[in-house]
Amino acid sequence: MSVAWELNGSSVGMWSNLLSEKTAPEGLLFSSPKRVRGDEWTVWTPAMLSQAQQTPPFPIENPSLGAGRTPLIMSVPVAYYTTVFRPQLWGFFIFNFERGFSFYWCVKVFGLLFAVGWCLRQIGLRSPWLTIFGAIWIFFSSFTQWWFSSPAMLPEMIASWAICLGCAAQMLRRSTPWRTAAALAGFIFFAINFVLCLYPPYQIPLLLLGAAILFGVGREMEGAPARVVFSRLALGMLLVVLILIPFWIDVRPTLALVGQTVYPGSRRALGGDLSLFKLFSGLIGFFESEQVGPRIYDNIAEASNFYPLWPLPALVIAFVALRKRVRVEPLLVALGVILIALSLYCVVPWPSWLLHGTLLSFSTERRALLALGVANIFFCCLFLDRYRERILANSAAMSMGAASWLAMAGLLWSLSLRDPTFFADKFQLFLPLAINTAVIVLFFWESLRRFLPVVLGVLLVFSNAGINPLMSGLAPLVDSETFKTVERLHRADPEGKWIVFHSRYFAQLVKSTGAPIFNGTKVVPDLPFLHELDGGTANEFTYNRYANIVCELPREGGRDSVQGGLVHPDMYILFLPPDLPALKAAGYRYVVFPRQWSDARAYGFSLVEKIQRGDLWIYYPLRASSSPPSFEAQFPQRLARF
Repeated sequence: MSVAWELNGSSVGMWSNLLSEKTAPEGLLFSSPKRVRGDEWTVWTPAMLSQAQQTPPFPIENPSLGAGRTPLIMSVPVAYYTTVFRPQLWGFFIFNFERGFSFYWCVKVFGLLFAVGWCLRQIGLRSPWLTIFGAIWIFFSSFTQWWFSSPAMLPEMIASWAICLGCAAQMLRRSTPWRTAAALAGFIFFAINFVLCLYPPYQIPLLLLGAAILFGVGREMEGAPARVVFSRLALGMLLVVLILIPFWIDVRPTLALVGQTVYPGSRRALGGDLSLFKLFSGLIGFFESEQVGPRIYDNIAEASNFYPLWPLPALVIAFVALRKRVRVEPLLVALGVILIALSLYCVVPWPSWLLHGTLLSFSTERRALLALGVANIFFCCLFLDRYRERILANSAAMSMGAASWLAMAGLLWSLSLRDPTFFADKFQLFLPLAINTAVIVLFFWESLRRFLPVVLGVLLVFSNAGINPLMSGLAPLVDSETFKTVERLHRADPEGKWIVFHSRYFAQLVKSTGAPIFNGTKVVPDLPFLHELDGGTANEFTYNRYANIVCELPREGGRDSVQGGLVHPDMYILFLPPDLPALKAAGYRYVVFPRQWSDARAYGFSLVEKIQRGDLWIYYPLRASSSPPSFEAQFPQRLARF
């Protein structure tokens, strides 16, 4: 039903604002589009549309996305054998584009909820209610919701990881051959999907967490002999490698290009980049919005985190283990160790040998918060499941509760020192104090602890359910006058290439029509062509990276040369003369401006079309070798053929 209604969680409605639409975004059913989710509505959704608009559709090479075989290293639909192992992308080959896009979102949503719940059961969580709570906690955490549609495809990555982990846990058990074979098949299928997410900063900490959990599960159960377990897991990993060998052969040159980039190829983490507050920033992660958040972060997505409850059960477990000599289950020990280790990695620099040995140098402290958050949730759910009886005396519970409250207040005080304006609004101070005080009371008041999952779950749902909007279709983009006009021009002249000046957003809009474009977001840089424009390698540090490319007209005195300027690690400006011989030779004929170009004739261009909505002006060379093609509307059906 969701697919039939073309439901999705895209912030594509932001295009209505950019294109000066005066009405609410068409198809918006709930909440509002979020500008900060630009990774989705300006990058990945246009990239998927660009793939669908190619002839033939869904190629493994698309220069508008990046050099080489960039589509293979992105989570976009490709007509390639690995798509068999990526169920979230199947809909693009079954339905028209907008229903395929809806199917993609449905798999993200329902797949994540199911996979986490099933995994928790497989590793030993007994309570069905806590299973539901754990799935809701991960799904509605602000970190998950604000990064739900990021390039790393976070929901699919977590879901694939969770199913792999659950299948591996099943293979540890003594079981029937059929159940073992099913677990092995599931492990292989979802391990391939996990690998193809191709985002090591998330994947490496998750793999370390998965290894710790399997160690703990294996120590707890009387399962199959170690030799049998090892052979099953080794067979699964060997088959994953063998299946991916053709992919590796095809994508290796492209990965080599990524590896030699300044960003992200040369990025390495040293540990210790986060403060204690940033590690535990989930304490204030309720009822956040794009307008409300600490100023120590660039945006609200960077400020998001998981609610850090794990220190409370860790404190209780340590107390009863040391004072009462109670044995702690191995799985809880393994989770506690990985929580402490990843926390130390975030706040304390590590020696290089340890970073290389764990591969955490290829992650970042900020991205390790995903594995920390998942470990935190698994640890807390297992604690609540296994420690149901009263284990603390009143005095001990009160002392621990008071110490926890003081630690929480100290973290909030440290934020107030660095960002005094955030707590200038007294409500912003009262809200986290009240919520965290209630959580601490419910946790240490053992007769009330059973209500903690309900209270925390309700808070998470009400806080974060509206982060991503609910849309029907992609009308704000694909039904816009701008999209239809650019698509019409592209269909009339499919070989003509485009450049957009003064805006990276409209470059992505042009890309979504399938038109070949120079700028916008490029995952892999086309170094030979950039060297040609640069006349050498003078600006290579600027453009040798994954980046959002903004083109501007040359600065004074640079009429015949290309210059670059780095804005962020993933954004740079090229000061580019539109009439460069190299651009003409490469077929760049269409130049787009978000306002009238007064110097068009001086550069040898004339106006082809003015789009009223969005105030976009499209120019074509005056002295082209052939006259401009006829721009009559030839393709009234926009995407139904896919």
